[in-house]
Amino acid sequence: MAACSGSQMASERSSPNTGSQAAGRTAAVDVPALMGRNIDQVRRTLGAPKETKEQAIGLEPTAEQMRMTKGQDWINTFERNGTTMIVTFNASNRKVRDLVLVGSDEDELLREANLSLTAPEYMVLPVMNPSNASEIIGMRVVARRQ
Repeated sequence: MAACSGSQMASERSSPNTGSQAAGRTAAVDVPALMGRNIDQVRRTLGAPKETKEQAIGLEPTAEQMRMTKGQDWINTFERNGTTMIVTFNASNRKVRDLVLVGSDEDELLREANLSLTAPEYMVLPVMNPSNASEIIGMRVVARRQ
C-alpha cells in the first residue's frame, strides 16, 4: 500500500513483526486516543502547550482576539517524546478541529503517532510544503465524524 502522499512506500500491518525495530518501540503519542476530545482534554493528556499566556498569540485568545476571530482556528503546540503536534481548535466551544504532526518522514510520523491510513475513525492527510509540492512537512489528522 502506498503512503499517504505517494512520495514514499509504506507497508501497513495490523501489528509489527516481533523481530522488527518498530515492534520494540511504542508510539510517542497515541493520536487515535485524542480523536473526539476537546482542547482541555488534549491538554490534560499531552501536558502544557508551548504557548504561554504572556505571548501575543498565546494559550487562549485575548478578549480582543476573541472578538476579531470568534475564537476560531486557535492553535496550541505540543511536544511529546520528540514529536511536535499542532492542535487547531475553536476557543469558544473548545472543539478540536484537527491535529498536525510536524515532520518529513511519513512512515515515521505514522508509527510515532500510532496512526493507520485505513482507520474508520479518522483521516490522515499530508501537509505539503508550499514552496515544494513534492515534499511533506507534516501529517494532518481529522476525525471522520464530528
